[in-house]
Amino acid sequence: MGVKITGLKELEANIQQLVRQKIPTATAKAIKTVGKQAMRKATKSVAQQIGVPVKTVRGRAKMTKEPTKQSPKAIIRVNRTHMPLIRVLEGKRNRIVASSGVLRVGRHSVARGFKQTLKNGRTHIMFRQGKQRYGIDVAKVPLSTPLTQAFNQELSQYPEQMKQELINQLTFVFRRK
Repeated sequence: MGVKITGLKELEANIQQLVRQKIPTATAKAIKTVGKQAMRKATKSVAQQIGVPVKTVRGRAKMTKEPTKQSPKAIIRVNRTHMPLIRVLEGKRNRIVASSGVLRVGRHSVARGFKQTLKNGRTHIMFRQGKQRYGIDVAKVPLSTPLTQAFNQELSQYPEQMKQELINQLTFVFRRK
């Protein structure tokens, strides 16, 4: 009394194809999606914290290496240098208000500050430091700490997000076949 199973070879071939081709591709897509979400959320929170438009901060984070099925890893580079205070004025609500030696730009204030057009044609918010040499400097907004904290917070949520996104991608792959 033997039972003959038909189509077993085709089933094994389909499973091998999934393991070899579809699953690495789905993994790469999941990594890319989670990385892009982390960049978007981190830059948005920093922009709200500083009081500038999101596009001003979003340009500082870039996925330099996207994941592939051969190499499923992504590299995100973040420019954490100080941002010139004039970039705060890119927001529609932010204005320059000067009163009693203090220049206010958005929610940032600069003592002994002024607006100046430089020789290279750029306009910056400058301030006097009181030093003998190089006594005038460009006013800047520190971004290093807020960007680092925001990306570390997103990194702490990475395992759960990756698990959920991988489930979504694999569900999509299995439903297509």
